[in-house]
Amino acid sequence: MEKNTIPRGRWLDDDDFRTLVKEVAPLRPGSWSLADVERATSALGWELGKPRKVGDQVWRVFAPRNGPSCGYGTVMADVSAPEQVRRVNFGLVDLPDDNDIFTTAGHARAAWWVAEEELGRPTMWGGSSGPWMLWQRPGADAPDLLVHAHDDGRLSLGLLPPGSDAATVGEPGVRGSWYGAEPSALPPASVSAAPARPAATREDVEQRLAEALRSLDRCTPFFPGRFILHLGAAHDPQLFVQCWSQDLGLVIEATGYLHQPDAATPARLARNGWEFSRSIWQRRFPDAMEDHEQAAAVASRMLIEELRHLGVELADLSYDGTISGRGQGFHLDLPDLGIPRVHQPPAD
Repeated sequence: MEKNTIPRGRWLDDDDFRTLVKEVAPLRPGSWSLADVERATSALGWELGKPRKVGDQVWRVFAPRNGPSCGYGTVMADVSAPEQVRRVNFGLVDLPDDNDIFTTAGHARAAWWVAEEELGRPTMWGGSSGPWMLWQRPGADAPDLLVHAHDDGRLSLGLLPPGSDAATVGEPGVRGSWYGAEPSALPPASVSAAPARPAATREDVEQRLAEALRSLDRCTPFFPGRFILHLGAAHDPQLFVQCWSQDLGLVIEATGYLHQPDAATPARLARNGWEFSRSIWQRRFPDAMEDHEQAAAVASRMLIEELRHLGVELADLSYDGTISGRGQGFHLDLPDLGIPRVHQPPAD
């Protein structure tokens, strides 16, 4: 995709945001101790306020008149280690009046555009209570930068310790998180083959797949991007189903019946909502972005059901996927899905 085809978005404060990015990008908070962060930000004339406990964190807010040039800044640490900073967060947009998803997308795209111009291409995309982009920058002491469009309409810029990963970026307790990165930035095969929270039943996989699709359906159009996800037998690349985003919608496909036509039962498939076209069983959910709860639940149920009819056992079930857009392409990681990520070559 050519750069001039990337939607620039709309946000009245994007020039102020550019100034903020230029302010914080050169910061080097050393060990990320509270003292080092305060020393680095005080060089900008920022004054840090007194601590207050917020949940399991300790927050310190920069003074409004002696703080960042755009939004409001908060230094965050865990209660268990209040002197070790985990993130410096800048609130940029706080609950737009209309909280319209297209307004929120315009804000996010404007911020991402500015960040790309100032920092280059992001190294990771993801979704955790809304879509985000992460810039992991060269240099052992260069902070990572995160621009996050939250589901509730907020937009924030985060300054994170170098080497942050998707687990650091994500919000604790959020299910269905996903991220896209270059293969070298994904967990190694040994980790992917043994998920931390493995799925115990098909119903478990179905529920977790629905959570992942809800997030992907909602987040992907923001970039805008396109994802494709394959689920099938690790030992046989012909036994699989797949789904992909199309504009604001979702398409699912029981692709394995192309290679195993005798396993298909047309009457049952039609009764369960599948449509037969050009030798392929598919179903389309044209409004998946706005109706992501229902679309994801129905799609995941249908996909897992057809894997069962294709003879794919739970112990052999794996996934593989990609997400692309804005001139970039990444491999998908779904850490909550509970089945191995196994890269499969295209089926013959």
